Amino acid sequence: MSEEFRTVVKALITNNGKVLIGRKEDGDHPIAGEWHILGGHLEIGEHPEEAVEREVEEETGLEVEVHQIVDVSTFSWTDGEKDSLQILYHTEAESREAEASSDLSDVKWVSPEKLVEELGEKDAFRMKERDNQQKFLEKMKKAPIF
Repeated sequence: MSEEFRTVVKALITNNGKVLIGRKEDGDHPIAGEWHILGGHLEIGEHPEEAVEREVEEETGLEVEVHQIVDVSTFSWTDGEKDSLQILYHTEAESREAEASSDLSDVKWVSPEKLVEELGEKDAFRMKERDNQQKFLEKMKKAPIF
């Protein structure tokens, strides 16, 4: 089991009723090749909101406005191990001109109705099973102004 406890920030990036997701590059990462909610690790001394803005810009080139925390949970890459705290933010991009960079092979905008079916297994599970994430997704489906 990992001795390191990490904080991961993730961004539900919206723009005019769509949500941006990214495909992780092929490789040895636990979600390699899967579509996921974008984000990454908090750096030492970094504020979580700054980290989510930085991660989105590094991975997509987009600048986002952070609106609110949607959910806070623990997660692990392997069963039974709780090695990370995850903070999921709702962020809004001014444009849809995203380009995959950093550790992504692709990005795409999807409708809230299609989000869960487009995501890889772990992110889809959290989106369906975490009450706060499920409620936020339902709000997005009803009010496409996000």
